[in-house]
Amino acid sequence: MRDSNTDGPWPRGFERIKVRKAQILVRTEAACWSRQAVLDYGSLYRAARASANQTLHGRGPVPVLINPEGIGPPWVVRRYFRGGFMRAFGDRLLRGGRPRSFVEVENSARIEELGFSTPRIVAAAVYPSGLLYRADLVTEFVPHSQTLADVLFGKNGPSDGRTTGDARQEAMACTANLITRLSKAGVHHRDLNAENILIARDAHHVHAILLDLDRCRVAGPGSPVDAGALRRRLARSIRKLERAHPRSQNDGEAHLTNDEINRFLGEGRAS
Repeated sequence: MRDSNTDGPWPRGFERIKVRKAQILVRTEAACWSRQAVLDYGSLYRAARASANQTLHGRGPVPVLINPEGIGPPWVVRRYFRGGFMRAFGDRLLRGGRPRSFVEVENSARIEELGFSTPRIVAAAVYPSGLLYRADLVTEFVPHSQTLADVLFGKNGPSDGRTTGDARQEAMACTANLITRLSKAGVHHRDLNAENILIARDAHHVHAILLDLDRCRVAGPGSPVDAGALRRRLARSIRKLERAHPRSQNDGEAHLTNDEINRFLGEGRAS
């Protein structure tokens, strides 16, 4: 059955395949695995959970599997789950408009064209069922990275000789620069929070990588967005995490102060 909400055109490098009821946008190197995964397990997510060698944690378990092609980075397979007051619906999404996983493929391509880093997508799947659907996204694993939340509040400090405070300041500087660039590029991330930013290190520099792009609106450099609005959204998530990690007298540099948060967010006072 033809569905205009899942029709192309698609970003360069992707093709659309149908396996049973599943609609999948996929790169060539992931097509064979995607077909077999749906045939054997019903979805990419279930197949990944059956063969994962590592599991990350988000709104639900996030399996990581060795690249099925035998070379290249591992693959991370994410199932879309509802959050907030819609959390009770779990992974069931209402059909209407473009599926979230397909929107993320499109936004990722546009974001990369504007010079931003985001994990490379290899497949996006939609599983319709009546008025609802489920959706999966497969991306390449980003090595040597942590979410901003983990850098700011995680239990494990850096293992390369830096102090926790140095790593935190480094991450905050990268994120502040990311927000400035997003504003100038006309990218409004409606779910910008400390879990949706990866801080990655390589041999030469540290950089911030944007995650969860299905709720982005990419207007382009001719339509800059309010950097303050992005900062305030991020501030809410940081302060929520701060409340969830109460300080003790022995914390030392392991926690942010209000002054640090305010300076990082460009605020003169707490909001």
